[in-house]
This record gives sequence, structure tokens and C-alpha cells, in this order.
Amino acid sequence: MFQPAWNRVPVEIWNRVLLEAVLLDENKSPFLSATCTSSNYLAFKRTCGDRRSAAYRHEYKSIENHRRKLRLVCRAWKEFADRWDLCDRWVTVRSLKNEISDQTWRGALRVEYLDVSETWEHSIKSSIFCWKTLGGNGLRMTRLELLRLSKGEFKPILEVLFGAAKALPQLRSLGLGVPDSYGGLPRKLSRFFPRLTHLTLDFTIVGPGEIVWDPPKGKEIPEGAVAEANTLQLLDLEVLFLLRKEFLPDLDHWHLPRLKHFHAHPIGILPVWTDTIYPFLLQHSATIETLDLDNTTIGATGGLNRSDGQYIVEPGFWDMFPSLQLIRYSSMNMKFSDYPRNDHPLRIVVETDPIDLDHELIQALKPWVQGAHVKHPENIVVYGSYLVKSQHLVNRGEVQQLLKLMTWNATRLTNPWGKLWVNVI
Repeated sequence: MFQPAWNRVPVEIWNRVLLEAVLLDENKSPFLSATCTSSNYLAFKRTCGDRRSAAYRHEYKSIENHRRKLRLVCRAWKEFADRWDLCDRWVTVRSLKNEISDQTWRGALRVEYLDVSETWEHSIKSSIFCWKTLGGNGLRMTRLELLRLSKGEFKPILEVLFGAAKALPQLRSLGLGVPDSYGGLPRKLSRFFPRLTHLTLDFTIVGPGEIVWDPPKGKEIPEGAVAEANTLQLLDLEVLFLLRKEFLPDLDHWHLPRLKHFHAHPIGILPVWTDTIYPFLLQHSATIETLDLDNTTIGATGGLNRSDGQYIVEPGFWDMFPSLQLIRYSSMNMKFSDYPRNDHPLRIVVETDPIDLDHELIQALKPWVQGAHVKHPENIVVYGSYLVKSQHLVNRGEVQQLLKLMTWNATRLTNPWGKLWVNVI
């Protein structure tokens, strides 16, 4: 009896086809990823630490809708689409009043706690304790975000989390809201989660309560013990985000041999750069591929020259970062004494400030477009009302000249989501 070709396809092939329908393009939507590249850095950054993860919820819901529709086709497809490892991959916890099932915990790749209050402490600890009791080879969770803890919750919740470390063997991405004093946290992270590839530490949380991890007042602590407690050694870490309000920890004893992508926000106070950030970057400069300075005002060697309202980065900056592929900075606040040569690997330049006037766009583009011996990046990323209103397309002056040079250099002008402002290819 004749059977149509589709009816003779092996079940393994159908499973692969269905799987493709419910999987994600992690380059464009990396909200389940635990690391990134310079090419998808901006997309990855929006998923962690800056509280913009909700931007990807509609994409996740779209994939979930595909999965639910597949269930309606036939019994076999329903069984496939209902597999535990395809359900509830991104669990966002806004309330712990309703119990979360063991199957949900087992299937989750990313767990994110939102709108946490002090009354949640017991419930959060209970849910983490539940992870320890699920048995087997542990959960498959790769991302966990606890960015909204209060001071009073921080220590008890973290102690329970560290106690559940063996139940989280796949955890590679961790986001923590950290009080402005946190003795021993780096050492504990190194011990309990040594295989992290991404870490976000938000030093901006506020709230009542003492941090009992701090050494007792008046008690002398040996200098070596302090250094050991502040040592962070994560051999696989590739992405580090440090978010601060007023406080940033001592980074002298942080050893991250595979660090590739670094973001600090904000670090506009000069001593923070010269005393903390810059020495840390020099220690890891050989491997860094992405340097996100946000709206920072810096001096590359610790010294500053000030000119026309801008800080000038002293010569030699690009030689210090021989692997750098993406730099994000404010052209309004800083400029470089020299620019990378043609043999430098830099590919992407990202402007942090909105472009609202033509001279702002000129200032952002001109250093990277002109000059035969300057590395012309593949992509310059800008945003702002000037571009949204397409004023860059009607300006017939220097802006048009720069856009023509970009066409000649094969440099793309895009927004942070990768959409072209003008076709320059």
C-alpha cells in the first residue's frame, strides 16, 4: 500500500523537526544562555542585571505558543510537546503564594525572582531547599537571578543557596543583589559555584538590617584572612557585570583567567577607575574582548587630560587590549589620543549616549570613519531621536559625507537591536 513520503519519515527526524520549532535562536534571544560573544553581547546584556529581561518575554511566550499548538495535532505530538524538559524553561517568580511543582523546577533552565520583599525570605529558602530534595543528578538550571534581595534577606538566603549547590550542577549564570558590605562572598562563590561562566553583582540594594557576615566591630582580623575571604577564583568565568551605586569591592584578589566581557556601571568617579577598575582590567587585558564602560569618564593610565569638556585617554590604550573586539563608551565624555591600527581586532563600537543633534552624530562617527590608518569597525551602534526621525538621511552636510565614507568602508550603522539606520553595504 502506498504511503506518502511524510508518513515514512523516521520518528527521530520528526522529533528533531518539532524540537527546532520550540527552540530559540540564542544569538538573537540569549535569555537562556550563560555566556555570550562580542557579536551578541548587547542582546545578552539586556537579559541580565539591568532589569530589561522582560523585553524577551514576548519571544519566550511566542515559542511557548508554538509548543502548545503542536500538542493539538495528534497524540504523539502532544506527548512530545509535553516533555518535562520543554515546559517552563524560564520561570519568573513574582509570588510564592502558589506552590511550584517539582516538574517545573526540574524543567527550568532559568529562574528569576522578582519583586522580593522581606516577607518572602522563608518562602524563598523553602523553594531552594526543595531543590535539594528532588534527588537524581540535580536540576538542569543554568541561570539564576536573585537581584532584588534586601539587606536583611541577603545572608540567610545565600547560605541556603550555597547549601543547595550540589543540587545545581549545571548552574553557570548567577545574578545577585549584594549589600555594600559582604565579607566572604567571593570565597564562597569560588567554592560552591566554581564553574560559573557569567556573574552579575548588583551593589545597589538598600534596606534595613545588619549584614552579619561582616567581621565584629573592634575585632582585629589578620590581613591574610581578609585577602582569602575576598579572593574570587572562577576559572571558567567569561562575563562579569558590576553594577554599583556608591560602593565597589576591592578587586585585587579576583582571578578570572578566561574573562572576555566586562561591564561596570557607573564608574564615573575617578578614584574608582584609577584605584579599582583599571588595575583589574590590566590584570585581565590579554583576554578581554568586550569592554563596556557605559557613560564613564576615564583616563587609561590613571592620569587625565581634560579638553573641551572631554577626558582624553592617553596613548597606548589599544595596545593594552590586544583582543578587544567591542568597546562601549561615551564620545560626549571621552576621546582617545590615538585609535586602533588596521591590524587591531576591534569590530564593534557602541555609543552610550542618545544622539539628538547632528553634531552629536558627527562626534560619534568621525574618529572611526576618517583616516587611512585607523581601524574601521564593522559596526557602529547608535540610537536617539535624531535617527528615529531620520534626520541623518536628509542632512546634506558633514553627516552625509560621513555616511558615504561608512559605505566605502563597509561599516554598518545600526541601533542596539541590530537594525540598520541606513543601508551602507
